[in-house]
Amino acid sequence: MRKKWITAIFALLLSTFVTFAQPDIFVSTSSNTLEDGTIELIFTMEIEAGWYVYGATPVGGPTPATLIVDESDKYQLIGSLKNGEEPHHKIDPGFNIEVEYFENSARFVQLIKPLSENFKIKGILEFQSCNGYDCVLNESEFSIKLKAKLPQDGVATTPGESQQGYNTPEQDETVPEDSSVKQENSSLWNFLLVAMLAGLAGVITPCVFPMIPMTVGFLIGGTSSNKNGKIKGLIFGASIVLIYTALGLIVSLFQSTAATDAIGTHWIPNLLFALLFITFAASFLGAFEITLPNGLANKADQRADKGGFIAAFFVAVAMVIVSFSCTGPFVGSILAAAVMDGVTLKPILGMAVFGAAFSLPFVLLSFFPGFMKKMPKSGGWLNIVKVVFAFVMIAFAMKFLYNVDAYFSWGIITRTGFLAIWITLALLLGLYFLDIFRTSHDSPANGVGWKRIIGAIISISFAIYMIPGLFGAPLKTISGLIPPIDDSVLSIGKGSAQQSPQNTSYSSLQSYTNLDEAIEASAQQGKPIFLSFKSHTCSVCKVMENTVLNEPEVLSKLQDGFIIANLYVDDKTPDEQFRTLGRRYRDIETTMFSSVSQPLYAIIDSSKNILAGPIGSSSKEEFITFLNY
Repeated sequence: MRKKWITAIFALLLSTFVTFAQPDIFVSTSSNTLEDGTIELIFTMEIEAGWYVYGATPVGGPTPATLIVDESDKYQLIGSLKNGEEPHHKIDPGFNIEVEYFENSARFVQLIKPLSENFKIKGILEFQSCNGYDCVLNESEFSIKLKAKLPQDGVATTPGESQQGYNTPEQDETVPEDSSVKQENSSLWNFLLVAMLAGLAGVITPCVFPMIPMTVGFLIGGTSSNKNGKIKGLIFGASIVLIYTALGLIVSLFQSTAATDAIGTHWIPNLLFALLFITFAASFLGAFEITLPNGLANKADQRADKGGFIAAFFVAVAMVIVSFSCTGPFVGSILAAAVMDGVTLKPILGMAVFGAAFSLPFVLLSFFPGFMKKMPKSGGWLNIVKVVFAFVMIAFAMKFLYNVDAYFSWGIITRTGFLAIWITLALLLGLYFLDIFRTSHDSPANGVGWKRIIGAIISISFAIYMIPGLFGAPLKTISGLIPPIDDSVLSIGKGSAQQSPQNTSYSSLQSYTNLDEAIEASAQQGKPIFLSFKSHTCSVCKVMENTVLNEPEVLSKLQDGFIIANLYVDDKTPDEQFRTLGRRYRDIETTMFSSVSQPLYAIIDSSKNILAGPIGSSSKEEFITFLNY
């Protein structure tokens, strides 16, 4: 009898402990009207010590803070939710990427354009919080009444009447005096730096570099003074920037906030980007030439021949058109990165910086034409640049194709197959640098210079670095670009490499993502069900699966003794009762185990009786004890 009481008390304490895995995060809502009549909807968080909340900028890993509001014709969202203050940064161990996060407090801002004087906004603020051991997907419901004067009636003042969100204290109705949004700039500056380097790289392509003397000659020729040549150069540069910025503006206008939040994982944009990269790579390797219609270039040339300052604009148009076959991959890559990051202004800013960098050498040479004598002569080195770009684009096309494969869970592109292709590409590029083989449009090389030797060393070294990945090495420096470890990993046996017959990682084990199917399989096979509550964006879940759950002893027990059910609490599959399957699993986790954090592991039978657990992040020894219940 005493033993039963002790067991009951222990279970109660364990339940209490698990319940406290949910952080205390208080969310308050307020508003502020700007001078132009737009309204800032402000979310202020107080975060429990030891926990942190991820920022609003999508980075392809954890769930960013996201705002979901009811549709209405009385207001319009401007852009997406933004960070309202400077976040911290770190390398997330689960995703191996840089993430932004907030500790102690956080502030997010959503701009709103009022279309009516009186309206109410209702919605949900979604955000993810972690403490290094657990992660929680939080939803804070809010409702706020706003009064605003429309722009034509004067500048509005909106003393927002706000209500508390989920787990919030008494609402502080004081509107912050300083409502300016401090945007996170590090990722944006990195993106703009890449755009600038891409613009400069476009200048040294075979389609552009040979045209520099002719273009600069036009800009400074036929003028009565150096001043006119400089003005033409500036007009030419500004026109290049304008053309590329217009392209970025078109892309930005055609994307929506909802689309950009999901575009990084959806199969359609990934497939389009993969086909785009493969097409340009084939063109760079000499399979065919990509050109825009000749009529466009001819019309631009005719306008340019008329001379004058206006002609500088048409020279810029002609340059953009003629160089498209070489600059297209750079432009496509920048637009792809901008769109997949989900920031509306990025395509515009990226193209503006690309255009500025691309036109900069032309502008400088129009000011200092004497430097043209010091420029390297056109030659075979330009074709080497094209071939290098081609190999790099094929490698990144594989990344996009893997995203398509992962979206449909086909399993066609495995980690081993992916790495095999990358290793082959790196080796081929190294052999190309050593002049072991040439493309059809290469000119004979007079020996292998020191630059090509360095290129060969880098390429072949990279190939050698990736080879251990075929046998299960994590390859941490590029883990964000390659597929996770799966059952395609090779093992060495009897003097030769052969595919391992055993599952070598947790992700390779047979599992179910639908609880009903797992229960049915449990009833048929007479095995208990191993429940894993997780999310696609849970960093701690990934760390547990890459360490403890990948231990051979743990894998063996899970494979032989359990029906595995991976229940994703962020599963967007529609559900009649809970709206999404993820919400259903969150409800099960809460009602059965009094927890909302992930990862959470438990063992049940086919009748949903709890046999062991729950348990969260743990050591190998603790986890094996849990499995041995």
